[in-house]
Amino acid sequence: MDLTELKTRLGGHEAELIRPPRTLLAAVLVPLLERDGALHVLFEQRDAHIMQGGEICFPGGHVEPGESPAEAALRETAEELLMPIEQVELVAPLHIMGGRGTREIHSFLGVLHDYRGTRDPGEVAGTFTVPLERLLRQPPLTCEGRIVVDPGEDFPYDSIPGGRNYPWVATPRRFYFYPDRHGMIWGLTAELLTCFLDLIRG
Repeated sequence: MDLTELKTRLGGHEAELIRPPRTLLAAVLVPLLERDGALHVLFEQRDAHIMQGGEICFPGGHVEPGESPAEAALRETAEELLMPIEQVELVAPLHIMGGRGTREIHSFLGVLHDYRGTRDPGEVAGTFTVPLERLLRQPPLTCEGRIVVDPGEDFPYDSIPGGRNYPWVATPRRFYFYPDRHGMIWGLTAELLTCFLDLIRG
């Protein structure tokens, strides 16, 4: 192959994604409800037998084919809380965040109408609420950390310069924590909560 043939074959070629940055869509709802005249944020505790069991989270899950992130957030909330979807009101989109691996997570603000404390026991161990005003007054605990590369034991370390001492780039990351009597709110949930609270503080 010479340069002329190469130019002919690739002339006008559009850039292709060889490692799509975000291929899996997920959506969560930050659910509000009214109790005693005040707004509360509802949280779920994941069932112990599912991935990340026992952790505190917002309702949500994967976006199904043919479904928008907003539709997924409403559907997942209704399914996890055993509510008619008509009682889950979508208020506004909030944020889009890169998650673990190739996941892109969309968050939305919603309101639960006439929620009776129901839940799908296969996914949700329990639910609880925290007054919005308390969260607005409660600065999170923070920790500065790094996300590091862990290639695994079958990685051919002997074939690269530096071997096991190769200077992998560690991505800086701030972690947020909200202590609550029901457990620690942290991880992606705490990060989305912080972004939401900062947004409404203006």
